[in-house]
Amino acid sequence: MAQLNTVGVDLAKSVIQVSVVTPAGKERANKSLTRKQFGEFLATQKPSLMAFEACASAHHWARTAKSHGHEVRLLPAISVSPFRQGHKTDQNDALAVAEAAGRPNLKEAPLKNLEQQALQAIQRSREMLIRDRTAISNHIRGLLLEFGIAIPKGFYQLHRHVPEILEDAENGVPHNFRPALHLMHRRLLEIKQDIDVLTDQIEGLVKAHEPCRRLLDIEGVGPISAVLLYATLGSGEAFSSGREFSAYLGLTPKQYSSGGKTNLVGISRYVANKRLRAVLIQGARAYINKVKEPKSKKDKWLMALVDRAGYGKASVALANKNVRTAWAMLTQGTEYRVEAA
Repeated sequence: MAQLNTVGVDLAKSVIQVSVVTPAGKERANKSLTRKQFGEFLATQKPSLMAFEACASAHHWARTAKSHGHEVRLLPAISVSPFRQGHKTDQNDALAVAEAAGRPNLKEAPLKNLEQQALQAIQRSREMLIRDRTAISNHIRGLLLEFGIAIPKGFYQLHRHVPEILEDAENGVPHNFRPALHLMHRRLLEIKQDIDVLTDQIEGLVKAHEPCRRLLDIEGVGPISAVLLYATLGSGEAFSSGREFSAYLGLTPKQYSSGGKTNLVGISRYVANKRLRAVLIQGARAYINKVKEPKSKKDKWLMALVDRAGYGKASVALANKNVRTAWAMLTQGTEYRVEAA
């Protein structure tokens, strides 16, 4: 790597800034390119270390660069910003990416292949629809409260009460508002149907995809968490160990140590893959709630941990163990094995 030029790339939708740094540490060029020009640049540039800030379109350009024989590094934005000197400009950002790429211990973002990104895109589309459903539900409830009508919690109650409210002509809801209320309720039903379609699609893809199907055998891992695990982890080669992957997700305790004294202060609220971590912890909670009698050594360990540390900490610990297990299964291509109690 010492013999390669380092190219720091600051990506944007239409304009891409490129900073070329020689092995001696001198900036040879810092120029702005269009998307077409950048594609030609990747094809004509001699093999180099291409460093991208992990953002929109970064995986696409990183795969393109790799196909042209370049070495690729994806760097999290939080790791690049300390290397920026001066004002925040495209030129300074590209140079900061190039400088950060030369650091030996900087953690990289894992590069996703097309299959991983497709699975992730389907799951994120489903999450967006779920957010829209919640927003419209709250919108309907809030508007009806202005007319003195309170609907109990839950989507079932909402779908049951809104038609009754529309049929009741003497409940105080203005007649000119009723068409809008009917439209919003109809939109809510359409979103529910779309969510069901994507859920069925994800379950079908998991059954047809061998690595995801193997992940379903882990306690507390369902189709959604299996898809997210594979989309994030892939073959597992981006992480040197299961613990490193667990730390990447934010499931290991933060450490605040000094003078040889180790102090663990709980999992981070900020540095984490919050989407996947939340799904894994929720799955672990559901599994703990379901277990009545331990049938394996893992169940026995889990029940003892619940008694000792509580339900919440045990859920995080189970999610942490599941993540390490998933890393081992995907890197080694093995099935999940359960040891009887």
